[in-house]
Amino acid sequence: MWGGNEKWTLNAAETLAARGHDVSVAVREKKLWIERRKSDLVTWIELPFLNDADLRTILKLRGIIKKEKIDIFLPTRSRDYWLGGWAAMGTDAKYVMRMGITRTLPNTIKERLRYSIWPDGIIVNAEAVKQSLIAHPWIKGERIRVIYNGVDSDSIQIAERGLRTKSGSPPESGILVIAAGRVESEKGFDVLIDAMALAVKQEPRLICEIWGNGDQIDSLNAQIERLELDEHVRLRGFTQNLSHELARADVAVSSSYREGISNFILESWSAGVPLVATSIEGSAEIVHDRKRGLLVPPGDAQTMSKAILELVKDKQLRDTCIAGGKQAIATTHNWTAMAEKMENFFRELTNK
Repeated sequence: MWGGNEKWTLNAAETLAARGHDVSVAVREKKLWIERRKSDLVTWIELPFLNDADLRTILKLRGIIKKEKIDIFLPTRSRDYWLGGWAAMGTDAKYVMRMGITRTLPNTIKERLRYSIWPDGIIVNAEAVKQSLIAHPWIKGERIRVIYNGVDSDSIQIAERGLRTKSGSPPESGILVIAAGRVESEKGFDVLIDAMALAVKQEPRLICEIWGNGDQIDSLNAQIERLELDEHVRLRGFTQNLSHELARADVAVSSSYREGISNFILESWSAGVPLVATSIEGSAEIVHDRKRGLLVPPGDAQTMSKAILELVKDKQLRDTCIAGGKQAIATTHNWTAMAEKMENFFRELTNK
């Protein structure tokens, strides 16, 4: 499945390769990645990745690390931490995990191996993720680096439509709210649907599109039908071009209960779309309330509906949030800044 972790991996690999590094990426299904690549600088390796104990994948990874004299070995998903730990053990490669979500870990031998003994370094995308790790006394904080995610800063042309017209007057047609992500319970899309049920009572032109696939599709469709929101909320499935969809939007909503730094937030900023986000730790760390977006408590449909309506009605607030998001992308959340910090960390680990 294609999601935020996959986007990060592809863009990080291509950015580092464009900066002169030899980058290979081992994946389960090469076609899924190659059709989205922007260059031919990255080497793609297809391996089974069947389960946590996939000996064939472990041995093949180990062979690649030794043959290619890999300096940095960087797994990006929890299953890969386990496979990668075994593969890199005893080789010359520095083993660096990348984490994008807060975790509470059981104090078991397996988790100590995976998060404490094996890694030479850990990259996290938010201070909140680092704090969730160092809350475990057996994880070494000095090995962890906070390196914020990047996003393309010039990939989207902002559409002059709807609430973003120069006059600032509301459109006669629908006012489009967009959310996106894996359709799973932790994304809080059920709360967004409840918020829409409240908001459309005051602004019947509101339309919400939710982009993504996942195991909550049926329950969310049932919720939409129960609340009689068929004309106002639409589940649109997976899109390969979220940037294009965001260019149509008037408001973006990140409704998550748990996240590090959401790629959707960064993509909304890049598209120049005013944002409503839940005040979970990762989002609150970068979304400065009423400067880069509006923060609302997770699970609070009433406050979320009020925030959506406030952005719809207040052009000055929209403009402030759009400018703040653009500034965040330009200074901090871009691929160049991210790659430079990764390079510095890798040089520190390898003494190169």
